[in-house]
Amino acid sequence: MWEQYVAVVDGVKLTVLMAMILANFGLGLAVSIKDKTFRLKEIADFMRSRVLPGILGYFAIGFVALTDSSWMPAVTVTWGFIIATLTGAILQSLKELGVNLPDSLGGK
Repeated sequence: MWEQYVAVVDGVKLTVLMAMILANFGLGLAVSIKDKTFRLKEIADFMRSRVLPGILGYFAIGFVALTDSSWMPAVTVTWGFIIATLTGAILQSLKELGVNLPDSLGGK
């Protein structure tokens, strides 16, 4: 059953998701250090309020899709939504760090 579950949540999607979470975390950390607002407590809050709900939701929908195949598209949609949210947060952090982004990516 574990192999089937991994196939549902897809190792590649999970790898991309983890990479995006780490990038978002690293850039957020850089912004807080730059702005001199870094607080260790905020890391736990970030994990609890932003990372865990997305990951747990993705895994839960993957489990439902494992038991009911009609939910398979929901796995991809959920993954895409999480990636889009993380991409937006990463772009916002880049702007806060002073990186000039093209207008198509929310530059101005």
